[in-house]
Amino acid sequence: MKDRGVTENDIIVIYSRNHADQTIAVLSTLFLGAIVAPLDPEISHKECLEIVKKLKPKMCFTDSRTISQIERIVNTLNYSTDIINFGQDNPGVSQFNKLLNHKEDERFRPTFVEDAWESVAFILPTQGTTDDPKLVCLSHHNIVVQTMIFQDIFEYPEKVLSFFPLSWLLQTTLVCVCFESPTIRILPGPFTERSACKIIQDFRIGHAIFGTDWAIRLVTNVAIKDFDMTCLKCVMVGTVNTTKYDIKTLKALLPHVKFLQNYCLTETGCVAATKFKNYNVSLDKPMSVGTLSINCKIRVVDLSSKEVLGPGKFGEIYFHGDGLMLGYFKETEKTLASLDRGFFKTGDRGMYDEDGWLYVTGRIEDMIERATTSFSPLELEDVILTHPYVKDVVVIGNYKELVAVVKRKENKELSAEKLQKFISEKTTEEYKPTKIVFLDHFPRTTIGNVKKRLLRKDYLKITIHYSASLASINTS
Repeated sequence: MKDRGVTENDIIVIYSRNHADQTIAVLSTLFLGAIVAPLDPEISHKECLEIVKKLKPKMCFTDSRTISQIERIVNTLNYSTDIINFGQDNPGVSQFNKLLNHKEDERFRPTFVEDAWESVAFILPTQGTTDDPKLVCLSHHNIVVQTMIFQDIFEYPEKVLSFFPLSWLLQTTLVCVCFESPTIRILPGPFTERSACKIIQDFRIGHAIFGTDWAIRLVTNVAIKDFDMTCLKCVMVGTVNTTKYDIKTLKALLPHVKFLQNYCLTETGCVAATKFKNYNVSLDKPMSVGTLSINCKIRVVDLSSKEVLGPGKFGEIYFHGDGLMLGYFKETEKTLASLDRGFFKTGDRGMYDEDGWLYVTGRIEDMIERATTSFSPLELEDVILTHPYVKDVVVIGNYKELVAVVKRKENKELSAEKLQKFISEKTTEEYKPTKIVFLDHFPRTTIGNVKKRLLRKDYLKITIHYSASLASINTS
């Protein structure tokens, strides 16, 4: 990489599925003092184009699935990015394995990072659940702290299984944990319930990071009965899309496993988590995401008055700590707008109790405003999830509409009318949806979070009528 012109602070994109050679690319980039910028291999062409345009990378590592897309993008932008393929030969593209034949330079020394607190080590994209992805700059010190937090949560695991892409903060952290400790990271293929069970059994996996969606899929799938899962000690789930029904299901079907919730944002790192050692306490606080992580401080701020609130009162969560980002890449205005006197405004609604356990109810912008009240979508989602035929639900709304997007359980018939009647019997008129939509699949990010911005676009449309005469407009 050095002979190909990579120098300190150059940006190196890694745009591939999880691959053992990714680790070499990450470590080499850090040794040169360059910046690692992993991208989710499942992002759309448009999103990838905009991100690459902004990053203007010196080098890009790809695989057989992503190489054609990155070639088109680089050619469109007329960038001189050096493309390296983890896969087989491609005309005009260097193959990764051939770079390993390079003669070792005994005089090489890793670049010394002068200021680990201010120097960028990674640029990670946000998940884009509520808006287009933003690029978050994280320092070397930040990543070191995240590795410490990771070890504190899991208590120095021997082997960890994770299906998530390198672009997710916890996966980036896991890679760096393995640089600093004897922890073994298992590199699986795409997630399926059967493959996950087989890997856990065959490799005797004690710790896994699944997120809530995949964890539920795993424990409710028939494949789990075909494998020995007794080696599994704990699974990390979260972050803010975990309901008390999810926790109840997980505990019921795998009672010997500790399911550890966490609250983690790309901009903040891991804010709070249920630690392995605190699991028994968490059983009495099923809706909590845990206690604050190392060197973390939060404020809960009233949405209207901006007054700092005490225990038991809901408001916006503000964060300050070693996990705080350096800023959004080339987005000074957005960076400044996200901060308030050194605290990051998470945009999430929550509170903490007298014991210091944090509770998060979702995004503030997801709050439903009705004529006489406002409430979190989770309140209505919890009601709908009690219906025996409902597998999952997402509630979205605006000043005019309240839409419940529902996924039915397999082989179960449920009409909108029957579900409306069920909701009416369980709650008040303000909570009654104006529309119920049934879907077989929700649009999700790679880590399992629902892309609510896409649901809003599809189901909260405002129709505009164009007419030469007001009398011709159908007001219905």
